[in-house]
Amino acid sequence: MKRLLYYTDVLPLLSKKEAAIDKLERNLEIFASNKDKIRVIWHPYEKSEEYMKLNDFELMDKYRQIIEDYKKDGYGDFDESGDLKALADSCDAYYGDYSDAVYYMQESKKPVMIQNIDI
Repeated sequence: MKRLLYYTDVLPLLSKKEAAIDKLERNLEIFASNKDKIRVIWHPYEKSEEYMKLNDFELMDKYRQIIEDYKKDGYGDFDESGDLKALADSCDAYYGDYSDAVYYMQESKKPVMIQNIDI
């Protein structure tokens, strides 16, 4: 089974709000429907909730519920380790927002796809 590193940054959530939440939900639905082929390792930016609080992010409860549901559904792992290099090394491909892990994956010649909130 392939391991997919899914990284989400806080900036799209703060700037695109509902569109970013919708994209997140659609992605997780797609991942869930392919759970027999991939194991998703979701790693959100470590300070996402901190920045959401600072910016009075009105969708915080919805975001937290998405995380809770993801953890409960069991088709992937929720990573809060902060070690993107080790995480990238342990995964077969990358999908998500820009992060340092993109460069780690590229160095290892692993596939990288950057998500587009507007698609």
